[in-house]
Order: sequence, then structure tokens, then C-alpha cells
Amino acid sequence: MRLFQPLLLSLALLSPAALAEPYQVELILFQQSGDAVFASQSAPDDWAKGAQPPSADSQRPTALDAQVAKLRQNEGFQVLMHKAWRQDIDANPVKIALNEGEKRDGHYPVEGTITLSQQRFVNTQTNFWINQFGNDGLLAASQHMVQEASLKNSVLTYLDHPSLGMLIKVSPLNARPASPPPPGMEDEAPTGPGALQQPAPAAPSDGGFDAPPPAQPAQ
Repeated sequence: MRLFQPLLLSLALLSPAALAEPYQVELILFQQSGDAVFASQSAPDDWAKGAQPPSADSQRPTALDAQVAKLRQNEGFQVLMHKAWRQDIDANPVKIALNEGEKRDGHYPVEGTITLSQQRFVNTQTNFWINQFGNDGLLAASQHMVQEASLKNSVLTYLDHPSLGMLIKVSPLNARPASPPPPGMEDEAPTGPGALQQPAPAAPSDGGFDAPPPAQPAQ
């Protein structure tokens, strides 16, 4: 039996929980131009459902500032939330609570959860409430955005809503550098610091945001 103990320990170390990978998760939640589409019910008091916010030491500098600037240049668009943090992701779903603004009547102006798990891609479920308060300070109405998507590593993805939108990107922090090209093929490989960079999403002249269909990589 003792002979099997090292093998069992090895298998335990190879479990999905032990193979969690660190990612930078970054999301931008924004209000689109036009009238807001409100939900039939306001945000519930238990909107977080036990989810916890990212720890203070997991906060990371944002990398999508160019996309935020383009959104703000478009009349009628309003960036509601922009956050980035380090998150270990494996096959077991992890739910993170996020909020923005001053708390009133037990709610934040922007509050919601994002659930992440690692399969072939990073699967995400987003559940956000954008709240409005009356002159009495009480919660009066809410917009509600619920979306699911499979995210490819380091690919900016757009999630749609009638009056809201979200840009989200997950990037592995321990990504291995690309292998050098085979001998004799160096001229065919892209070179230079900007060779692998993708252009940021561009805003069209009509004032809207040039976004692809829901849950598709943003161009």
C-alpha cells in the first residue's frame, strides 16, 4: 500500500484545483447612447450571493485605457466601470463581486458578479445591475445585464445588451514566450515590438461603437 502513496499524491497534485492558472482579468462596462432599458424589477438585496471582491493585493494596472478613451469620445457613451485584477482560474467556477460608486439604500450605482472557469477556453457568466436612485435616496430602477461567453486568451471580447455593453479580456500571466522560427525562415516571421499588437476597436463616424455581434472577439 505504501508503494501507491506517492502515486496518489502525484495524482492529487495534478487535480484541476492544483492546476489553476493566473490570469489578468479586465473588463469595461459602459452605457450605450439612447434610452436606458430598465428591468421589470430592481436589483435584489442579495445581488452578490456570497461572492467576494478581488483582494487588495490582486489589483492590477488597467491595460485597455485606449478603448476607454475611444468610448468616451463618442457622444452618449458613458464608462460605468473599468477594473483589472489577477485571478487564479481552473475548472471550478469562481464568482467575483464588483461594484462602483457610493453605496445608498444598500446598493451601489453599479454592482454585479462575474463567474469564471477554465475548460478549453475561459467560460464567463456576467450578472450586473446599473441602479438609479430617487431624490429620497432609495433605489428606484435598475438596468440588468446577464451574459455568458467563452473567452479566448488575450482576445478582447464584446458582450451586448440593448442599452449597455461590456468589453472583457483574460490574459494568462505565465504565458510562455513564442518559439523562434526554424533556421532559414527568420525573414518570414514578424519582427519588431509592434508585430503582435492588435489595433484597438475603432469608433465609426456615426457616433456608435464599432462592436461585433454578441460574445464575439472585438475587432
